[in-house]
Amino acid sequence: MHREGLFENLIVTVIASLILVVMGVVYFIATLLIVKFSSGLIGYSPDANWVVLSSAVIVAGIMIGSAIKKA
Repeated sequence: MHREGLFENLIVTVIASLILVVMGVVYFIATLLIVKFSSGLIGYSPDANWVVLSSAVIVAGIMIGSAIKKA
């Protein structure tokens, strides 16, 4: 009987993890588009690698800040 609860918890954990990964990817893509649009708006034309790097740093900073705020 106790094993059934563990199996259900495992399924819920896997589903929640997949949803969080998908949401993270969507959030990263949105940030990527914002950074690319903003840099074009002010007249810069950075290399795609720099746009990806800056988006990754922004998303990582927001995730760390969110995790610290909730603790």
